[in-house]
Amino acid sequence: MDIFEKLKNGEAVDMHSPEYRPVVEELHRTYKALHHLNSAEPLSAKQGEALNELFDGNVPEGLGLFTPVQIDFPKQMTFGNHVFINHSFTAMSIGGITIGNNVQIGPHVTIVTDNHDLYDRYVLRCRSVVLEDNVWVGAGASIMPGVRVGKNAVIAGGAVVTKDVPANTIVGGSPAKVIREIPEKSGDETSR
Repeated sequence: MDIFEKLKNGEAVDMHSPEYRPVVEELHRTYKALHHLNSAEPLSAKQGEALNELFDGNVPEGLGLFTPVQIDFPKQMTFGNHVFINHSFTAMSIGGITIGNNVQIGPHVTIVTDNHDLYDRYVLRCRSVVLEDNVWVGAGASIMPGVRVGKNAVIAGGAVVTKDVPANTIVGGSPAKVIREIPEKSGDETSR
């Protein structure tokens, strides 16, 4: 098992160990790519090239991404179809982030997968984050390590999500709590 699989599996990883070197190298690669992406003219060929550089030639199909962004480990992310991510998105994705189909992420959203050991801060303990299909994440929300957000859920702006979010619910607050369930859409309903 390589170091990136260990991180996705939540195994403790010492940042001082020689096995951690590829992580540092990938971080340096992505920082350079992010600089190119975030300084490129929007919708230009240069921006497309920089996005390709960030994702190391594997840009997710149909990904809509507004800059600036901060994604430290794009190789640790999986995207479904029709994902839209608004500006100022931060993904601390070393532990793995899975984003399902038709997910919309508002501006200034942060998703974190890494944490540190309480006794040795140079030991990483990661937990992956999953956003299932049709999730909508409001502006300024933060999603913490290990959270799974169920299908069709809505995370209110500014929420700090520390626990799993049930499908078909709206959560908000800090820490986020269920505000209400989202009823099945009826034929005459025009909005959520």
